[in-house]
Amino acid sequence: MRTVTQVSDDVIERALEYLTDTDEEFGRQSAYVKMAPYYLKLIKAQHFLTADGTVAERESRAYASQEYKTFIQKLSETTTNVDVMEARRQSAQREIDIWRTISANQRK
Repeated sequence: MRTVTQVSDDVIERALEYLTDTDEEFGRQSAYVKMAPYYLKLIKAQHFLTADGTVAERESRAYASQEYKTFIQKLSETTTNVDVMEARRQSAQREIDIWRTISANQRK
């Protein structure tokens, strides 16, 4: 485990690079997860409207559609990726905050 005084310039540089390099990907994946409920409703509605049978049967077919299943799988993977990336971005930000605090204290 690294102590507070061991936050080197290399660590800060890597943290800043990671934050910069993941900005766009994190934004895109976060937006995908946030928009998922709307897409799921759209996919369900499309299949529901084209299916035959009772309301329950049509709804069941919509949920069983390959498009719905594929979207759920991708959503699951993307949600995991977003959560992991967010945790790593928070760790990088903590490193920067620690460095900033140490630097400010050294100037006093």
